[in-house]
Amino acid sequence: MKLKKLAVICPCCETKLQVDGKTGEIIWEERKAKPAVSLADMVQNLESKKKANENVFKKNSRNQKDRDRVLDEIFKESVKHVDRSGEKPLRDFDLD
Repeated sequence: MKLKKLAVICPCCETKLQVDGKTGEIIWEERKAKPAVSLADMVQNLESKKKANENVFKKNSRNQKDRDRVLDEIFKESVKHVDRSGEKPLRDFDLD
């Protein structure tokens, strides 16, 4: 009995696959060739990535400034609620 091979084309990447009919394992694959990218397209992609990185940096800088302000507010609120009775806390070894 001859094993049946299935020819399948991936809908996402258009890779041609040969699959073993019994086990479902991929026997062979042929990826679709990617078109050559022109230098102008590379430069344009680089510029867009540069702008995206600048935007992320600016956003993180604003978040860091806000974070400092929030931490200051948390600290000030914590100072208000500190017990200032002057008594030292009772520790376990003080009981001996």
